[in-house]
Amino acid sequence: MADDGTVLHSPKRLMDARGLRPRKRFGQNFLVDPRFAQRVADALPEGAFALEIGAGTGSLTAALSARTRMTIALEIDRDLVALLRERFEGSPNVDVHEGDALEFDVRGALGSQRPPRAVCGNLPYYITTPLIEHILACADVWETAVLMVQREYARRLTARPGTAEYASLTVFVSYYCTVEKLFDVGSAGFYPAPAVASSVVRLTPRTDRSAGVRDEALLLKTIRAAFAQRRKTLANCLTAALPAGLGGRVEVEAAIRAAGLDPSIRGERLSLEAFVRLANALSQNRIALL
Repeated sequence: MADDGTVLHSPKRLMDARGLRPRKRFGQNFLVDPRFAQRVADALPEGAFALEIGAGTGSLTAALSARTRMTIALEIDRDLVALLRERFEGSPNVDVHEGDALEFDVRGALGSQRPPRAVCGNLPYYITTPLIEHILACADVWETAVLMVQREYARRLTARPGTAEYASLTVFVSYYCTVEKLFDVGSAGFYPAPAVASSVVRLTPRTDRSAGVRDEALLLKTIRAAFAQRRKTLANCLTAALPAGLGGRVEVEAAIRAAGLDPSIRGERLSLEAFVRLANALSQNRIALL
């Protein structure tokens, strides 16, 4: 039952025919609208080598197969793996792979391939953050990531400093990539319909991200510490993150001022550039953070 990439079969019909039901433990909500699947595929570079996370019943896989030179369709549910292998048995540029996306070797799969390389998928809501962290850890082996996430999550990814949605996640992701929201998808676009709406975002790795950064690990710790107690001042948050016996509030405040910042400011008001200046000042003054 090969798929020519132009017809998207109903996930419900495909599953009903096999006596299958969506599994909550895998966070399964399958994309049903072919227009959205095509828009996701079109957001990838034509001829890309793509990794699809959570292929499900193959709605997005079919659109990708007509756009990419090769798609690795990754799926954790063995019943759906069997369905996918049957559906795409006649598609030489679709490689169905059974596995957990959090444990999948993204670097091994994409690192040896020539550009363009891409990651895409409808990410399960309950593991969105660890999945994005896993993908970003290999940001040097892909050029584009097009991800469907919960709409509120997309707002956090694209938030501006000082807004309610701005969080450590915002700064962390923006350090690795530029982020743009592409479009929204209502709950009716899925089977079963989730309780929340979704959005599609595109991530493009920043090739110059480490430029001017003295200590990348310290920068990421600084970002995390600044948001650990959101309503507290930057000085309080960083002081709380100091290892026992290594420096104190006076040293922290001096480093904050050296970065051109007010110790009483809150972390939620700092841009990525301000965090880089701050982390560099901490490093210059040999201040470590937990």
